[in-house]
Parts: sequence; C-alpha cells; structure tokens
Amino acid sequence: MSAENQRPSEEHPLAVFHAALLAQKDVLVDRAIERARPFLPFLDELPREALVESIGKDALAYAHALIAPDFSDLRTRARSWCESQVTLDRGSALVLQTVEEIRKDYLDLTFDAFARGVPGAREGALKLIDAFGAVHAEIDACFHGAEVQEIAGDRLFRKFVDASPDPVALTLRDEAVLYANTAFKEAFGENNPGRRLASLVEDDQREALARLHEAVDRTGRGRGEIRLRRVNGGVYNADVTAFDARVTGDRVAARFMLLRDKGPLVAAEEARMQLQEEIIASQAAAIRALSTPLLPIAPGVLLMPLVGALNESRAEQMLEALLEGVSRRGARVAIVDITGVSDVDSHVAHGILRAARAAALLGARVFLTGIRGPVAQTLLALDVKFGELVTCSTLQDGVARALRGAQAEGYAPRRWTG
Repeated sequence: MSAENQRPSEEHPLAVFHAALLAQKDVLVDRAIERARPFLPFLDELPREALVESIGKDALAYAHALIAPDFSDLRTRARSWCESQVTLDRGSALVLQTVEEIRKDYLDLTFDAFARGVPGAREGALKLIDAFGAVHAEIDACFHGAEVQEIAGDRLFRKFVDASPDPVALTLRDEAVLYANTAFKEAFGENNPGRRLASLVEDDQREALARLHEAVDRTGRGRGEIRLRRVNGGVYNADVTAFDARVTGDRVAARFMLLRDKGPLVAAEEARMQLQEEIIASQAAAIRALSTPLLPIAPGVLLMPLVGALNESRAEQMLEALLEGVSRRGARVAIVDITGVSDVDSHVAHGILRAARAAALLGARVFLTGIRGPVAQTLLALDVKFGELVTCSTLQDGVARALRGAQAEGYAPRRWTG
C-alpha cells in the first residue's frame, strides 16, 4: 500500500500532526501547481483533478513520510525528479529550488500547528528536517554520483571528439563503423549502417590496415600510415593512431581510430626542403664568389687572389669565374695570385694551365704570381709548355709588369659590358 493511501493510526506518535498537515493539503497542492505552471505551460489545459493526481502526490509525499516506516518512497520520487532533469539535459537548480519552496510551505504549516498546540508538532518538525535531508542526499547522488558523472563525461567526450578537426571513428572488431565524428563524415561521407573501414582504404593499402589491426590486437594500440579515398574522389594520406577501448572484464568495447591528414605536413616539409635547398645554393654561390674574387685593378687588367686550399673542385670554380670575368669585362691580362695557397698538386696545376689556355682563346694572358719553390717543382714536373702563362715570384712583380705592359702596349679592354 502506498504512503498516500495509508490512514494515520492513533497509535503513531505523529498521527495528530500528520492529520493537521493533511487538513491543509489544498494549500500545499495549489502552491505546488502554481510553481510548476511557468515551467510546464501545458498544465493550463489540464483539469485540476489531473493536476492534483500528479503534482499533488509529490507535494504531499513529505507529509506521508511522517508515518511511513522509512523514506524510501520519498527517495524514489526525488530520484524520478532528477532523472527527468538529466533526460532534458538540465541541471539540479530547478529540482533544488522546487524542494526548497516545498520546505518553506511545510515550515509555515508546522509553525502554525506548533502555535495551535498540535500534539507532536515539535517531533514532526524534526522528522520533516530528516525527510528533506534524505531528498537532498538523493539529489546530490543523482547529479554528482559516479553513474551521472560517467554519463556527463561520455557526453562531454562526444562533444570534444565531434569538435576535433581530425577524423575520428569507433569501430567493432570486424571494422564496422559504430561512430564517426563530423570531420570523418566530411572527409569520407556519411556513415551507413554496417559500413566497414576497409571499404574506404585504397586496394593496395589493405595489407597496411591489416598490419595495424594485428599490432592493436597484440599490444592494445598501434600506429601506421594508410591511404584512404575521400568522398570527393581524392586521396587522404593518413597517419592513423588506433587503440582499444575496454570495459569491465577487460572486454573490448570498440576500437578507436584517429586519422591525421599528412598532406599539409608533407607539403610543408617539401616547401621547407625547397627553401633549404635554395638557401644552400645561395650560400654556395656566395662562398664561390668569396673564394674566387675577381678584382679590376686597371683598364684591361683583372686580379684574382686565391687563399687557402686549392683543390680540384675549387680550381674548376676558379676557371669558371676567370673566364666569365675576362669575357664580360673584355680583359687583356688576368693576374692569378697563389701567394696564399697552401698547396698545389698536379690536378690543380693542370687546372691553372687550362685557365691560361682558355683565357688565351678569349684574347687575354694569365699572369701567375706568388710562386714558391714547391709550386715551381710541381709545374716543372708536368713537362708542359708555359707559352700561354706568364709567371712571377710575387704579386707585386706581377702587378708592376702588367701595369708597365698596359702603359707600353695599351691593354685597353676590347669591349666593356659593365
């Protein structure tokens, strides 16, 4: 038998107080109905009898709890109120406000009964306090308990995943897609019942997908690179992270698949590599220009001072720079000074002779200055003719000789191009 159908027993200590509260049930019910109208506009269309049957039971439940064996009926009603708010995605504020206003109604009636000397009013007030305390405890458990926290956490997680810019999918062990976020649907289309992840993979990528699943089966997580087909027909180069979501008993509930588009990363890396190559090429050109400088010291006379190690590669650079300078400036004499060169081997010596011959073809003579003993021995060992090459022991001698020749013979440039 429900609490509202129980009749107060004269033997119960709070029977008289209980009867005094029920004598004011119209006040309790009417106030409860008026409070509910702003939140439930459709109540205006229902007859009062229907409102008393639904809302009145909740309002009078506290009075019936005075003579009930425990507060189980009251707790059940409180839990039902909370669940309705959770279903509507509302918070606990409305429930707490309603309970507080009902408590004030009962408090007013209790003070009145106490003033009139109703037996059991004091004890009844204390039990009402316990009853409202039990309801508050149920509300707190409902909105802050582990089960509700899990529901709220799941809702928050879904919102977080759906807002992710990267495609996310939950699949079964047979790859059937259970859930796909917005980014996944935008990339691969709407999810159809029974749709499998393998249907989105390029044919030559099935083996890569199988290896990924094998890794997750062994260790619970895995990572791999897989190409998938976009809904627009394009290719999605994905860096895939996969792991299993487990529930009680270590049972796998679903497989979590996070896909990150490698296309922008690859494009950015290619742009970075291209920029790096351009910087290296620019630096190399600057180094070559610094390592083989070409200075005009008089009309028709150029000077190329060389410093440091002169290997075969640098000798080729010297040849290119020398020929370009002679051709562009129309020089008659090119002085190559090797005073600062640490060593000259046979390959380098051949390069110098080649430069002299090439310059001669352009109508210029090469003066080689700064020759020391070891360099002279290397040049003699080549056993070649030095007709195209004028040698001087020092740079000063070479410059003086070139300038004398310019004054006597007129080393005017054949042409000047800047």
